[in-house]
Amino acid sequence: MNTFSVAENKTIRIVGRDFLFLVADKAIFEMDSSTRNILDDLYPKGVLTQQEVMAGLTCVSAQQREELFQGLLKRRVIIPVNNEESISKRGKPHNASIPLKTLIMHLTDACNLSCRYCYHAEWDQNSRQKKGMRLEVAHKAVDFLFDHAGELEEVVLVFFGGEPLLNFKVIPAVVDYACQKASEDGKKVTFAITTNGTLLTEEIIDFFRQKNIGVTVSMDGTESVHDRYRRFPDGSPSYGIMLPKIKRLLNGSDNRPAVARVTLVEGPDKVPQILDHLLDLGFTEVGFAPVTTGHQDYQLSNHDMDLLLGEFQNLSQKFLYAAEKRRFYGFSNVIDMLVALHQGEVMNYPCGAGLGLFSTDPRGKLYLCQRFTGQEEFCMGDIFNGFNHEKLETFRDQAEISNKADCKRCWARTICTGGCYHEACVREGNHLKPNLHYCEWIKQWSEIGLETYCQLATTDPEYLEMLCMSRGYRSHMTVKETKGGSYEKERA
Repeated sequence: MNTFSVAENKTIRIVGRDFLFLVADKAIFEMDSSTRNILDDLYPKGVLTQQEVMAGLTCVSAQQREELFQGLLKRRVIIPVNNEESISKRGKPHNASIPLKTLIMHLTDACNLSCRYCYHAEWDQNSRQKKGMRLEVAHKAVDFLFDHAGELEEVVLVFFGGEPLLNFKVIPAVVDYACQKASEDGKKVTFAITTNGTLLTEEIIDFFRQKNIGVTVSMDGTESVHDRYRRFPDGSPSYGIMLPKIKRLLNGSDNRPAVARVTLVEGPDKVPQILDHLLDLGFTEVGFAPVTTGHQDYQLSNHDMDLLLGEFQNLSQKFLYAAEKRRFYGFSNVIDMLVALHQGEVMNYPCGAGLGLFSTDPRGKLYLCQRFTGQEEFCMGDIFNGFNHEKLETFRDQAEISNKADCKRCWARTICTGGCYHEACVREGNHLKPNLHYCEWIKQWSEIGLETYCQLATTDPEYLEMLCMSRGYRSHMTVKETKGGSYEKERA
């Protein structure tokens, strides 16, 4: 006999309207009051036969119960217990089926700044030789990317460091070579760079514009905030050096807009001021990340994290206010959340590291991501001999969300998927552990994201589409109202 249960879910209530977030499917529906009452009644009862489920559908006539039951079954609000699929069994990637989409090239280990919170300073910094990537290695890295891209139509090449502009001389040649390879292979290649901005020149800025290279600038805010931790090795401040260069970068850019990344060390109450300051400079988006460090002097306290959550909630409301007027407010953290929810892809892993994304150091070694570059434990081969498939497969098997026991019953697991590997390595002592040190924070932030999403989905679903397209996703989904007041994403 088939048995059923109400799928694991979380209810979101916004201004008298009820929404249902289905955890396993990462799907969101609006419920009418009768559907909500049904689920509130059935959910605590656990496993039920179809007859027992049907008997609970008291809000409709006997003739309509079968239709309602089938509708709930189709949307996986009610699921067959004996066929329930775990996240790990749905869409589990196989090594041969994962094309390489993004390669992050560390053009140099060296940096002209000496930021006090830099994560590279906490491991092996002194023993590393500050080498720059040679052009022949860079060309080989490009070959490796295209050789492993499979059937992908588009690949991404990211220039990183250290400070990549210390080795700018190789970038134009690499860009030309990658464009030639893309033309030969019938693919598109896009480029991005992360820089501290202190070495920008008119020549470099013009080159970025000509080649449509996306620029992310590491900048922590106003002068006093920025210069507290981001200084040159001699202790001199960097804000005054980079500001005129940043203004030239941001002035009159008609191509890909530049974004700022803020490392937050202290003063969460300053986040709104920092955001507005950087947006006023001309950055299109600004994203905030609490510093990842094992150093107690730089870690945000629990109190600071609570304050940060409050600021994020206020900024999310400010984002909604701008959206109501069809204006864009570049708060990257909420935009990332909304795009992920709207795309609705259920992931087994928190990011593309070790899947479709790898980084390569100046010598050509391959690592899980840019934050692990140089750490031998996380080396997965090299661009000359290929991947270490045994080591890579072990990582992929062990890193799956299904192996994180603490995550199995968490309603937010399909949103955060356990969190950043590097942060877990630093804060939890193991890259395979979930980030339990801020688990409750992530759940509260996820709830804010869901509330923000539900408000937009009801008032302006097209705005969600525009957000996704701004991140490079094709507009292949529509949001429509379905029977019972639900919102359902379906392919056009």
